[in-house]
Amino acid sequence: MKKGLILFFLILSIVSCGQKSNKKQKEINPDTLQHNSESKNDANKIDKKVINEIEDTNSSISNYICYTNDNNKSQKIWIRFNNSNKAMEIKYHGQSESIPLKFVRNEYIEGGTQPTIIDYYDEIYHGEINGHYKLTKSGNWYYVLYIRGKDNKEFNFTVDHTTNILSSTSCF
Repeated sequence: MKKGLILFFLILSIVSCGQKSNKKQKEINPDTLQHNSESKNDANKIDKKVINEIEDTNSSISNYICYTNDNNKSQKIWIRFNNSNKAMEIKYHGQSESIPLKFVRNEYIEGGTQPTIIDYYDEIYHGEINGHYKLTKSGNWYYVLYIRGKDNKEFNFTVDHTTNILSSTSCF
């Protein structure tokens, strides 16, 4: 009887500690980060502290999705997602560094056999918004629309099904 009671309290303690640990991870969420601009001239500038918080949030667990440009198959990108399925950064094949992404908003569209989930992100380059990404997920299909900030030129990418989708390592 005593062994059973001790085992019960031991399991209860472990479960309780796990819930506290998960709660702490959820308190820091890039969705809740806000940016207050000091002036209208700095509207596109992003505080470095915010960028660091975005990069550090849930960085211990990452999944990567690889994409290929629809019009230029040699152009490839990967996007790193945290354990909350928020995109954290993007890297273009041939670039030396990845580029941080800042979550803006999302849409959920019901219908068909799978819902469509659309997430919008700002690309942060040298502390400023440089472009915008629209990430669309429907079933096992993933699409990226990138709108370059300087000229509003659009680039379309589709998930590369020849790679391991949601891999723990990047494609390049």
